[in-house]
Formats: sequence, C-alpha cells, structure tokens
Amino acid sequence: MRNEKTTRRDLLRAGFDSLLFGMALPEVSIRTEDNPITFPKWLTNEKQNEVSYTRGGYNFNVYYLPALARDLNAVGVGHSLAYEALVTGKAKTLESKTYADIVHVLKNPPRFAPNERLLANTFSRRYGVLEQVFEQTHLLHAQTVDVLANAKMTQSGKEREIEQLYMVYETTLPYAITPLPLNMGYLYGQPYSRRFRNNYPKTNGLFWGYHWLQGAMYDALYGKTPDEQKQVYEVIGTQYRETELYRTDRNFMPMTGEVSPRFSLRFPELANVFDNLHMLHDMVNDILVSGDMTQRQKDDAVRLAIWRVMAAAHKGYKPGDAPEPGKWRDYRHMDGMPGMGQMPDMPRDAMFMPGMGWMSMASCHHCSMPMATKDLHTVSADGWTMRVRCPLCARDMSAETKGRAVLHLATEDTNRPLILVSDEQGNLNATNTALGKSAVFLEQEASHAGCAHWSQAFTDRTAFDRFVTANPEYAKSKPILLADWQTRQGEKPDTYFKKQGPPGNPFDGAAADSADGKGAK
Repeated sequence: MRNEKTTRRDLLRAGFDSLLFGMALPEVSIRTEDNPITFPKWLTNEKQNEVSYTRGGYNFNVYYLPALARDLNAVGVGHSLAYEALVTGKAKTLESKTYADIVHVLKNPPRFAPNERLLANTFSRRYGVLEQVFEQTHLLHAQTVDVLANAKMTQSGKEREIEQLYMVYETTLPYAITPLPLNMGYLYGQPYSRRFRNNYPKTNGLFWGYHWLQGAMYDALYGKTPDEQKQVYEVIGTQYRETELYRTDRNFMPMTGEVSPRFSLRFPELANVFDNLHMLHDMVNDILVSGDMTQRQKDDAVRLAIWRVMAAAHKGYKPGDAPEPGKWRDYRHMDGMPGMGQMPDMPRDAMFMPGMGWMSMASCHHCSMPMATKDLHTVSADGWTMRVRCPLCARDMSAETKGRAVLHLATEDTNRPLILVSDEQGNLNATNTALGKSAVFLEQEASHAGCAHWSQAFTDRTAFDRFVTANPEYAKSKPILLADWQTRQGEKPDTYFKKQGPPGNPFDGAAADSADGKGAK
C-alpha cells in the first residue's frame, strides 16, 4: 500500500461514504504482509487490452442451448448494474432500485451477450485492470461452455480443446488467475470481508446465484449429448431462476467442485480458476461497500485483491504446498476434491452443505464409503450435486430429496452414461429414450463396502451378461429394467455414519456469523 499522509479531502470522503452507505463500520487496516514492494507494470496499466475469442468452430455454440445462453447474458447485465451503482454513489439503491432493475433483466434476459464495459463504463474507467481480469476469465468461462455445447466433437475431442483453451489463457494473458487451490478462509477473512453479504443480502444473493449457475452448468453439460443437455438444463435452469438467485442464507459462495464435481475432478485447474475469480468478486464487493475506507484505500485494496489471485503471484508453487499454513500461501485443498481450496471455518476432511449437514468430499454421501476412482455417479437436486458410489446410492438419495433430480450414472461404456431426470413425483425418465429402454441394472444388495461392484448400470443385456460371465458370483442375478429398478428401495447402508463438524464451528448454531448482518470478524 502507498504510505501517504491522510488529507482533509480523504477525511471528508470517508465521512461522505459512511453517510452514503448508511452504516457505522469499524476502522479497517488493510493487510500488507503479502503486498509486493512494487506491483508488476501490467497491474497498474490504465490502457484497455482487448482479448478476442480463440478461434474454433464451437464458438457461440451455447446459443444451441437458448435458455442457458440467455441466463448467462443476464448475468453479465447484473454484474454491470451492481458495479456501476457501487462506484457512482448509488450503493444505497442496491437493495431497492438497482436490485429491482437487475431482477427485471434476469426475468427478461437479453438475446445476446452485453458489453459489460459499456454498461458499467464508470467502473471500467476506474478499475480498468480489474475489469480486464473479469472479462478475460469470463471469456474462458464462455468458451469452455461453447465447447461442451458443441454437437459434433467427441468427448475426448472436447476435453483436448478445453485443455488447449486453458493453455492459451494461462500462457498468453498477463491477467490470468492462478489455477492453484487458494485458501478461501484466508481470502474471506480480511477486515472488510462479509460486509457486502451482511449489509446487502439480496444483491449478494444474486451474485452468489450467478456463481452457482456458472459452476453448476459444467456438470449439466459435461459428458452429455445436446438433447440430454437441454433436458438437464430445464431442471438446473429452473432451480437457478426460482431458488438459487434469491437465497440469502448461504454462509459462503458456491464452489465449482460443490456443484460440478465430475467436471472439477477432470479439470481441477479450471475449477480453481473459476472459484478464485468468484472470490475476487466477493473481495471487491466488500471493499467497495466499505464506507470507512478512503477512495485511495479502496483503490489500493482492490489492487492487492487482484494480486492475491493472479497466477504471477503464485509461480513456483503447486497444489498441496503450504509454506504459510492457514494464510495466503496455503495451497492445500479439500480432501477428495483437488479443484477446491480450503473453505472458511471447515477442516479439509469435511464440508458443510446447507440442508445436508457435514459431508466428506472423499466419501459417498449416501453410504459413507470411499469414492471409487472411476465410474463417477452423481445426483443433482435442490441446488447441490453429490458424488455417490453406485446406482443404488444415487437412486435412493434422489428419492429422499424434495423436488426434481438429475442422476448421472456411469455404465460400462464411458461415452454412454445413463442420464435420468425425475419429475415432482419422483418418477425417473431417461433423457435418451433408446438407452432408457435397453439399459439394465445389476443389484445384488449386500454390505455397502462392496456396493460399487454389486450395484451397476449397463447399456444393454449383452454388457450385463458379459460382466456376469466374468464375475460368477453374480450368476444368479437377473437383469433389471429401468421401469422395475426405479421402484426399488435399498436398505439403510450398513456403512453409513453421520459426519461431524469441528467443535465450535459456525454452522452448529453456536456462532453469531449468520445473515443477520453481524458478520464474523
């Protein structure tokens, strides 16, 4: 931070900001122990550097999924309107007029992506580097989705192209965000942290709703055909528009590994980049609403926040390194999820899921057994996506959850998962009608220590017979069709145990850190 004498103008500005934001906040002292003596020149650059799409026949293929495309277009408008209000003295409208304006756009999304720089021109002029960090990483978001939405590329071709897009991002842009799992507890534990969440809960809820969508869309598309993507997004999009946008009860932003675990396991670097981007949004939001900071202090704090997530600031380190445990340079990740940095107030071996309690990211959320290294099955319902160990665990877990669910069941053919979508009554329907008719299940229930073996899904009877021939212990098992399989219900898993959080954690009702505006320090 620049060491300067406080001027009368600074004092007047601080007083004006306090009146403007309508709150009396404690004095802030910005941390500087990890602030470099001299920032790289590009971090103080005031020129605009345009970055265009990497060439590809898949560009803008998201428009083949018009509902998703329009939802994402509206996200761009929502970001812009909020930031422009924050830097033009209109923060007091965030929970009223600005909020209403944003919601109107969310309910009436534009057909094409907006130019966020034009919508938030004051913000872009004041924080040009920040705007470019946002823009360039949002472009990586967009092109990754375009690849996943492409109807012609093979699954392996899509994975190679996504890796290529990330390589271009990482090696050619000075504003690239680090792919390392950063310590979220540290980044969200600054003196100014949680002010936006606690004092502007509705607008913060919109931001976290956007970031829920930008995380959840990856598993909604990854490994699915275009027709399956449309059917799955009908469920995910409805959850987003009706529930996730308006939640004000979250303790922390949604994480990509939390809502797209399959994608995050395959592309942990991308999951970390996107989470670090969203954390930068949160830090900037908190800084800009801090009425006790002068404009110069805000500018310096924003620059430091940018530096903390830049790839250039973390060169030479790798996932798992922890030269400063619990602080900035702590690159350990949540157990079982390399694409997820350590969460605030949570140990590495457990994560708190609202409505679900404590979970281990390395274990099946239904039977508590360690996750298999392949055959990733997941259940998406009520705003979360959980990995499970077998099709039985997926089916029974979805049946225990309110509302509609999406089951992604691996089969013997890695390119042909069975995607099931439930209705409000819990009836499961295959998104691929032909596969739904030919698919059969093995279910010879025993101890869940072996459920990944005795509960499996196959694309057809031939694949089932081939497995049984190779595994004579299942010689007496009968193939079960989807219509019969979905009516079954297994016994309570003999291996299940309820995960407990650490003593004194803020999620057991003992701490004051809630959405009541009294944020933890």
